[in-house]
Amino acid sequence: MSARLLPCLALLALLLLYPACPRPRIQRSYPDPRPEQVLAHLQSLEQRVSSLRAETLSDVRLGKERANLTVLILAAWGGKLRFMAMNPNQSMAADLASDGAQYCFLDANHNCGECGPATSQSVARLIRITLDPEQVVPLLLGSTPILTNASAKVTWDPDEGHEIVELAAGPFTQRIVLDGKNQRWDVLESVLREHGKLAWRLRHKDFHEVRAPDGQVDRLPGKSLFEEPRDSVLIRWKEQEVNVPLDESKFRIDIPAGISPCRK
Repeated sequence: MSARLLPCLALLALLLLYPACPRPRIQRSYPDPRPEQVLAHLQSLEQRVSSLRAETLSDVRLGKERANLTVLILAAWGGKLRFMAMNPNQSMAADLASDGAQYCFLDANHNCGECGPATSQSVARLIRITLDPEQVVPLLLGSTPILTNASAKVTWDPDEGHEIVELAAGPFTQRIVLDGKNQRWDVLESVLREHGKLAWRLRHKDFHEVRAPDGQVDRLPGKSLFEEPRDSVLIRWKEQEVNVPLDESKFRIDIPAGISPCRK
């Protein structure tokens, strides 16, 4: 046997005898929270952040089809939404507005439009997020819709340093993963299931601080992914402004008279 191989064989033997050390366990740096404390933090987003104005690059997948869109977004509580998709030449491609009760959708590229009740299906016409308008707002602000009237428990993941919130109500379960570092409680993942089957999953990453005009600082994601069993949308946040005044008229658009209805 070559003398050069002996050190390598000895090292291999040591590795087999003494496998790699396990990762150190991460401990909470704060007292164990009660479920109601964690849920109260998530629900306090409405008091901390009132509105959002943003520019995004959105990668939308519809089954096997895919589209990349620059989308300007306005959002405020009460299900108030505005999605404006832009053509490469910066002209308007499509515009969707919801005031929380009614929506209007204008497809400028195909010269069609429509109005009707604001529902999860109508909101998904432009950005494939099939949630009620009020549920979309926390998602856009880097949080998650929360299952209501649910039992709740919180456990600690010592391998990743995450708080795991588990909710259950009837046939629905929800699992929310929060970043426990310094008690940030950034929403990293949220999964809703019905009868054990995936309804939707969202993920946020690359959280960073965004300062409001009054100096208040909150944390928003750099990327957000929303997935359903067949469709998904990846939002790359390019610009984000919070707590900026948004006139109610921003959440309404007029459809020109005589325009054809859009095919669904």
